[in-house]
Amino acid sequence: MRQAQLQRAWAEYLLSSDSSLDNSQYTTDSPVLRMARLQSSAQQKPKLKRQGSYQEYYFDQKIDHFGLRGNDTFKQKIYINGDNYVPGGPVYLFNSGETPASPSYLVAGEPYVLAKATGGMLIIMEHRYYGVSYPVSDMSGPNMRYLTLENALEDIAYFVRSAPAFVNKSVGLTIGSENKWIATGGSYSGNLAVWVRREYPDLFHAAYASSAPLLISTNFYQYDQVVGRALPCAQNISDAILTLDAILDSGDRSLIASWKNAFGLGALKSDSDFAGALTDQLSNTVQYYMPPAKGSNSADAIDTLCSWFNRSYNIPLQNFADMTAAYIRNNRINPASAYSSASGADNIDLYQDGRSWYYQTCTQFGYWQAAPPEPLRRLRSKYVTKEWQSKPCQAFFGEGVTGQPDVSVLNKRLGGLFPSVSRVVFVNGLNDPWSELSVASDPSVAAINMAYGDNVVITMSKASHVTDFYFSSSRTDFGVDIARKRILAAIKSFL
Repeated sequence: MRQAQLQRAWAEYLLSSDSSLDNSQYTTDSPVLRMARLQSSAQQKPKLKRQGSYQEYYFDQKIDHFGLRGNDTFKQKIYINGDNYVPGGPVYLFNSGETPASPSYLVAGEPYVLAKATGGMLIIMEHRYYGVSYPVSDMSGPNMRYLTLENALEDIAYFVRSAPAFVNKSVGLTIGSENKWIATGGSYSGNLAVWVRREYPDLFHAAYASSAPLLISTNFYQYDQVVGRALPCAQNISDAILTLDAILDSGDRSLIASWKNAFGLGALKSDSDFAGALTDQLSNTVQYYMPPAKGSNSADAIDTLCSWFNRSYNIPLQNFADMTAAYIRNNRINPASAYSSASGADNIDLYQDGRSWYYQTCTQFGYWQAAPPEPLRRLRSKYVTKEWQSKPCQAFFGEGVTGQPDVSVLNKRLGGLFPSVSRVVFVNGLNDPWSELSVASDPSVAAINMAYGDNVVITMSKASHVTDFYFSSSRTDFGVDIARKRILAAIKSFL
C-alpha cells in the first residue's frame, strides 16, 4: 500500500542519510489518508532469509490471547541484534507498530544507539496484521477481529516470557531474569511502549516513547492547529479554505467542477473527498519536517510550500490550487484511487498495512483529524469531518464497524495523558501535530508525569514527529543531539 510503503521508505531514508529531503512525496499519518490509498502491495510470504547480516526469525505467537482460537498460533517476524550485548545487559524491545518491521533499525535509530551505549540487545518485533505477520488468510471484516490493542499488548508480554528460549535458539545468546527489559517505540508504537510498561511492570523495567499520542480521540481537530502554527503562510491557506468552503456551500456544480479541475482533482466526485485531499501536502510537510542540514543546498520544505503564496499576485485560492496541482502532478498521484474515501474497500488481500491501521482507527482509536470548530482558524475545510473519515468503516469491514469507538473506555483504562507509569522517557517535537495528544501538550501535564515515578519529559522546539527516534545520528542541529544525550542519561539512570 502506498501509505505504508512510503512511510517505511521515509523512515529508512532518515536512518541512512545525512542530507535533508523535500518530504512532500511522503504521506501523513492521517488515518483517512491511509485508508484512501489502500492498494494491494506485492504479496509476500514469511520465509527465512537474510537482510544484510541479520536474519529474520519467526515466533509462534497466539492468534488470540483470550480464548477464541485456543492455542492456535501464527508466525510473527522478529529481528535480533546482539552484536553489542554484554551478558546481563538490558534488552530493548521495539514493536514496529503500524509499519512493517525493518532491519534498518538494527543498525541505526535511537533504540540501536541506546543498545550500543549500554551493552544491550535490540529486538524488533513486527505487530500483528502488518508486514508479513498475519494470523488470517485474508483481510475481510470477520478476519480482522483478532486485531485488537489487547491482543497486541499480550503479544509483547507473551514474547518476553518466551524470549530466553527463543533468543538462545535463534542467536545463541543467553538472557534471563537478571536482564532488564526496556520497551521502545515511536508514534503508535510509542504508545505501546508506555502501555506495556503500565500493564506489565513485572516484565518491563523502563520505556522510551517518542511522539506517543496517548490521549485517544475521535475528534482530533488540534492537529490542524499545530500545522497552522508551523506554517508562516497559514493565514493565506486559511483564507483560501474559507473561499473554497463558500464555493462548496453554493451548490453551483459547474463552479465546483472548475475548481476541482484547477486543483488537479477533477476525478473526485465527492466534495468531501476533494476537501480531504487538500490536507495531504500540508500535513505531511509539517509532520515530517526537518530543516536542511547545515551547509547543504537542500531546500527548506516549509519555505518551498509557502513560496506558492508569495507570488506577485495574491489570490490565495488560486495559489493553493496551483500548489496542489503541481504536488499531484510531480508525485504522479492518481486522485481517484489515492483520495476516494471508499477506494479499495472490496480488496481483502493480505499485506495491506493501511487497511490494518484503518481497522484499528475504526474500532478502537479514531484519531480522526477533523476541521477545528469556530472561531478557531482552519487550514482544512469544514467538510473534513470525523463523520466523513469514519463513514467508510462499514464499507471496509461490515455494518458492525461504525468508526466511532467509545475511546473513553481505553483512556480510562490506560490513563490517557496520565498513564501512572514510572521510569519512562517521553520525547516530543513541538512542531509535531501529534504532540497535542501527548504528555507534552501542556506544561502542567508534563510536570505531573515527571513528578510521578522518575519519568523524564523531553521536548524539541523545532523538531517534529519521531525525529529523535529515527533521525540520522550524525545530525547535531535543532536540538536532536541535546535530546539524545538526555535520553541516554535517563536510560542509564533507570538501569
